[in-house]
Amino acid sequence: MVGPVQPFRAGIAYCTTRLAQELNADVISYRRQYPRRFYPGGDDIDPTLPRANAEFLLDILNPITWIRAGLRLRKYDAVIFVWWIWVWALPVRVMMAMLPRRTRVILQCHNIGDKEPAWWKRWLTNRVLRRADVLVVHARSEAAEAWKRSRGRRTVTTFLPVHELGGPIPSRDDARAMLNVTAKNVALFFGHVRPFKALDVVLRAWAELKTDVLLLVAGEVWFDGEQEYRRLAKELGLADESPLPAVRGEGGRRPGEGLRATNGSPHPPSGHLLPASGEKGLAAVRFDFRFIPDAEIATWFAACDVVLAPYRIEAQSGVALTAFHFSRPVIASTVGGLPEITDLLVPPDDPHALAKAIDDFFARDDRATLEARAAESARKYSWPEYARVFERLVSHG
Repeated sequence: MVGPVQPFRAGIAYCTTRLAQELNADVISYRRQYPRRFYPGGDDIDPTLPRANAEFLLDILNPITWIRAGLRLRKYDAVIFVWWIWVWALPVRVMMAMLPRRTRVILQCHNIGDKEPAWWKRWLTNRVLRRADVLVVHARSEAAEAWKRSRGRRTVTTFLPVHELGGPIPSRDDARAMLNVTAKNVALFFGHVRPFKALDVVLRAWAELKTDVLLLVAGEVWFDGEQEYRRLAKELGLADESPLPAVRGEGGRRPGEGLRATNGSPHPPSGHLLPASGEKGLAAVRFDFRFIPDAEIATWFAACDVVLAPYRIEAQSGVALTAFHFSRPVIASTVGGLPEITDLLVPPDDPHALAKAIDDFFARDDRATLEARAAESARKYSWPEYARVFERLVSHG
């Protein structure tokens, strides 16, 4: 396998790590994952994670490492490349070009399209898709696009497994106590805050709610948008920015030697939580705009009643699949593969519909049943079953 593994952060590195474990596969990973200008977040290393069993060789800015990796890959009968972003198009094509024609090339595609699209990103991605023997995608909508853009390469559609992140799961009451939350109803917007994830739509929906619900926003903002979200929340009469010390989980382990954090430090930036309140108005939204390390994830998800994923565009959502691990229902938009994993759906870019869905959710008397369904989804989307898809492709084509 070729792709990011832990302690690189976020869902794709987690997925590569887990799949490699299930397949008992050798892994070539990255010393440097992105040029700094192409990673608008802070640091791409999570210091609370252990170092995966891999060779950390590839440097996005050093073509010699691409050639070294290509030479190492020549001995394998099959190579699984993890694909999700145009940045790696040239290095991946170099490695692919060095493989013998007998080598089966499998692309594990987290994204076919780009979250911030441009014609030249599409062109670069197409060069990679058309070299693969098989493309594995995680949504029916992605399958059609993959087949078309790869010019008819074999495309396999399967589920993306549940993301079992965060370690031991605290009770709802204990998690809320750790976050200093006293509200009765709590919703969570989690993960990298990028324009396609539609936090602006969520904030506008909050201004229309008839139910008293506290919104927790936990994640690092990309593209310098933090002040815009804070400004919008203030205009809507929602935000209280008074800081309290950030919650901290156990961990703090440094990443393995040879890995490089993009900001020169292996530690995430410090964050802030807001004062406890169950009142509507200025305390209806709490922002913690920072990267949330793995050691803290369980606290955030366990504290909420429902997770929000009203995205403008998405192939499949790691946040939603993480929510299922914590038995939390997901309200999502009708884009990409999201309708394939949840039936609590709203149109994208529709604050009124989202507000109504949230009001309806907290008015339901079967929320325990919804949580049981989420837990069942966690069992359904299992890693052993997912790994068998790749075992068949590697062994039998």
